[in-house]
Amino acid sequence: MKTYVWCEDSSSGYLFWKVLFNVIYPDFIVETQNGNSRLSKAVEKIDDDGNMYYIILDTAIDNPDILRELKRLKRSAFGKNNIRIIKIHSFEFALLSFKFLEQWVFAEKDELRDKRQKVLEARNIFINIINNGADSDILNEFKSVYEYQMKMNTEKISARILSEITKNTGFETNKTKIGSCFINNCCEWNERKKDDICGLDYNRLTVTEKMKQIFKHSVLELAFEEVGL
Repeated sequence: MKTYVWCEDSSSGYLFWKVLFNVIYPDFIVETQNGNSRLSKAVEKIDDDGNMYYIILDTAIDNPDILRELKRLKRSAFGKNNIRIIKIHSFEFALLSFKFLEQWVFAEKDELRDKRQKVLEARNIFINIINNGADSDILNEFKSVYEYQMKMNTEKISARILSEITKNTGFETNKTKIGSCFINNCCEWNERKKDDICGLDYNRLTVTEKMKQIFKHSVLELAFEEVGL
C-alpha cells in the first residue's frame, strides 16, 4: 500500500508540503494537482486501489471559489474509506500561525521588528479571528483598522501579512516562493549578507528540527490529528 498526499498548491505551498512530509512522514508521496478544480477531478477518479490518500485543501470559506471546490471535493470523497481531507485555512496561514515565527524571523534587537510592529500586531489579532471563527463585523473592523481592502478575503490577508512580516529576510514567503530559511538547514541562505541576522543566528536548527517545530507549534498538529495522523 502507498500513501499519497495531494494538494492544490503549486510553487511555494507545494514545496513546503513536500519538505514537511519528508520530515514528518517520509514514506508519504506528496503530489500537486495544480489547482482546486483539478484536485477535485482527481479525487473523483480514486477507487478502492489499496492506497491511502490525504487531501490538503484550503478552507478559507469567505472565498467563494474555495467554498465551491470544498463542497465538490467532499461529494467526490463521500463513501471512500481511503480518503481523508486535511482541513487547512491556507498554506500561508499555517506558517502565520507558527508560534515562534516572530522569534525566528527577527533577531533580538532588530530594526525590522520595530518597523513592523503594526503588522505583527495585526498577525496576532488575525490568528485569533480565524481560529475562533469571528463574525463578519469583527473581520471588517480588523480590515478597517489595519487598512486591508474590505473585498479582500482571509486567504489573501494571510498571504499579505506573512509577506509583510518576512520580506527582505531569508524567510521571505509569497505565492511564488517560500523563504529559504524555512526549508533549509541554518544557514544555507545563498543571498545572506554579513549583517543579515535572524532569531536563529545563535541557535541554528536543521531543516528536520524546523519542520518538527512548525508542525508542533502551529495549526497543523491539530489538523493532522483530526484525520488520524
